[in-house]
Amino acid sequence: MPPELTKRIVPFEEDNPSIEPLFINCAQGAGLGDDFYLDVGVVTLESVNAKDKPVSVGEFAVISRLVMSRRTAILVRDQMNFLLARHDKAKEEEPNASSQPIEA
Repeated sequence: MPPELTKRIVPFEEDNPSIEPLFINCAQGAGLGDDFYLDVGVVTLESVNAKDKPVSVGEFAVISRLVMSRRTAILVRDQMNFLLARHDKAKEEEPNASSQPIEA
């Protein structure tokens, strides 16, 4: 079972996504009415492997919170499923395909 995560909101910094894409290794979703929320950010190895903390609790540094309609959430889901399926298919065909960019 993955460790429990406590959230910490990281202050906003303006970046250019075409030059510096946002790296995440963790995402958590929630829904409220017809709105869907997706917190994206990072869990550092230090936060889950720290000597002074129980291993069962780590910190999730939330870099951005995305809010979208149900329709947009469905589109995001469908695009991710398409990209993942295409990636899996390419990986089966070419062992080194995972290093190639995949676009929708």
